[in-house]
Amino acid sequence: MMMKKNLGRQKVEMVKMTNESHLLVTFSKRRAGLFKKASELSTLCVAEVVIVVFSPGKKVYTFGHPSVDAVFNVII
Repeated sequence: MMMKKNLGRQKVEMVKMTNESHLLVTFSKRRAGLFKKASELSTLCVAEVVIVVFSPGKKVYTFGHPSVDAVFNVII
């Protein structure tokens, strides 16, 4: 029987991060990934997409395809 050389992908327990700088870095990386997925979804499915994200620092980040205003104008 052959042994694995590494443990592979591990499940991470979901707990609130206490280190503020780690929290902000993780948020920005996940935000970038989320916006990339939304862009892929809008391209592949010819869909209009809007994402509004609030950061731990109380800033608002938006992504929209074709634009945030264009999609909101259709909804309203």
